Amino acid sequence: SAAANPSPKDEIDHLLNFVAASSCTFIRNGTEYPSDKARDHLASKYQFAGNRITTAEEFIKYLATESSMSGELYHVKCGKTEALSGVWLTNELNRYRKDAARVQAAR
Repeated sequence: SAAANPSPKDEIDHLLNFVAASSCTFIRNGTEYPSDKARDHLASKYQFAGNRITTAEEFIKYLATESSMSGELYHVKCGKTEALSGVWLTNELNRYRKDAARVQAAR
């Protein structure tokens, strides 16, 4: 559920929870990982980045789009559909913000 006027940290936490709750498989450097492992990986990258990441867009762009080691793009496989993780997470962020705006408008 969306918070009214979510902070960047709320948005990033939502994205991490979205990843963990997903039934999708994450492909990082050619290896497939279950959603809980993907969430843990992104959370540790976020923790390591500390206060250098200040928005959900930065989180997606700098931490959740590609391997910082190989530069290889992350992919998400949901059933028969495969997408780039950055696109997938940006779509979810936009949906979350629309929900938050709807919650805010209803108050």
